[in-house]
Amino acid sequence: MNPVLYPALAEAALIIYRGARNGSNVMNPVPHLPLPSQFTSVVIVYGALSLIPASGSRFAALLGWGFVLATAFNLYEPGATVRTTNQGISPTTQPQTVS
Repeated sequence: MNPVLYPALAEAALIIYRGARNGSNVMNPVPHLPLPSQFTSVVIVYGALSLIPASGSRFAALLGWGFVLATAFNLYEPGATVRTTNQGISPTTQPQTVS
């Protein structure tokens, strides 16, 4: 089994979580689940990493986990709040007061 499989699955899970957290997948055909087209980056990037020969599989797996960490760190925005508008949920960096 290729060691790039586990980071690819973790990346797919982060894509699902990001869409559910942002609320951007509410209007999809299957509510709260991303469209298959949102996983094309996972297929392309991790598919290319899986083509690296067995001698470089540790490097490919390490690079894959690096991509997963980069995606995970991009999810967390300290100081950002979420406010609801007529169009849906939009992130903002300013605290909102309710009147």
